[in-house]
Amino acid sequence: MKLYLKKLSLLCTLLLVVLQAQAQFEGTRLSPEAKISLITCSPGDELYAIFGHSAVRVNDPAAGMDIVFNYGTFDFNEPGFYIKFIRGKLNYKLSIAYFQDFAYSYTLDNRSIYEQEMNFTEAQKQQYWQFLMTNYEPENRFYLYDFFFDNCATRIRDGVEATFPDQVNFNIAHLDQDMSFRNLIDLYLPPQPWSDFGIDLALGAPIDQKATPYEYMFLPDYLSKGFASATIQQDGQAVPLVGKPKVIFQNSPSPASAGGLFNPALVWWLFFGLVAAITALDYKRRKRSRTFDVFFFLITGLLGVLLFLLWFATDHQAAANNFNLLWALPTHVVAAAFLARPVLPGWLQKYMLVTAVLAFITLLLWWVWPQQLHTAVFPIALALLVRAAYTVWAARQPTVISNTNTKIKERI
Repeated sequence: MKLYLKKLSLLCTLLLVVLQAQAQFEGTRLSPEAKISLITCSPGDELYAIFGHSAVRVNDPAAGMDIVFNYGTFDFNEPGFYIKFIRGKLNYKLSIAYFQDFAYSYTLDNRSIYEQEMNFTEAQKQQYWQFLMTNYEPENRFYLYDFFFDNCATRIRDGVEATFPDQVNFNIAHLDQDMSFRNLIDLYLPPQPWSDFGIDLALGAPIDQKATPYEYMFLPDYLSKGFASATIQQDGQAVPLVGKPKVIFQNSPSPASAGGLFNPALVWWLFFGLVAAITALDYKRRKRSRTFDVFFFLITGLLGVLLFLLWFATDHQAAANNFNLLWALPTHVVAAAFLARPVLPGWLQKYMLVTAVLAFITLLLWWVWPQQLHTAVFPIALALLVRAAYTVWAARQPTVISNTNTKIKERI
């Protein structure tokens, strides 16, 4: 609790510092001693920080200035903040803060900080400084955030290229590892298997396309590697864009974690074992567990509604074309209400047959879908197949009953 209060206090302090920096450094011209650097912060423990962070440091001792340009901030006071965040319409912004305070916030979270000084000439420093200050103007500082294509890392890469058109060359062919966007973010998610599961459910086929090494740089680590291999033109010659990385702060190693024993795959295979046991018991007793089916299909249907809304009701491009909707049908919500009945209507029997077929197709074509489904989805789809198929079979058996009263009447 004390740690959270400390972080909250620090955040409030940083907001005040940002306001002071805004007023102090507008219109400043850099001295010849000024240095401009790429700052890379290592991943943190929380999901919002697990992919790392990038920023630009401008350090000019002669002017008494040591500040950070940070593209990863947003305004909680923006009207409709939460709705915009959910719908993918939230504007992020470029902000300025003192480097000392910026660094302190990351050391407090035990996150390493690395610095790569940019090998700019004095004229190039002024050019890029002017770009940053122009970009910081109120009419320019806001942008529509996109995790994969327009974030704190890509803004820095694109800003350097915009400042020096046709002068920067990223020699990054050696970074190509034949990975998709999903493969790239999976590199960071082993410590958080449930977050990995949730992301794989929410994001569709667009992130399974192969990324180019240039596109790898949406991740701060790869931006750092890309800058390390890049060159910039100076007097007709290509020189390294940045110098060797320097360690500002080295974090203390955290114990390796695989996310705990109860990871999604294990939990959902145990769930499938439960489903298999319930179904076997139902078959033996010649009955149908209506309450279980209602909850199972209701929860699956609500998940389908969420995935459907992420695809069609938001601007999250990565949530489109989600093949998880083959098994997490939003219409399961409606079906769940009718599954509570002792006798199923004819249309619902056909619906459950379609559900079983779709679940079977999901499993049959598991390795050829254009979307990489999470391994924990397999037992869920298998459970849906088993319960849907059993429901169809049970509905067609006159001896299969759903409650004790019906059983007594049939015996009479």
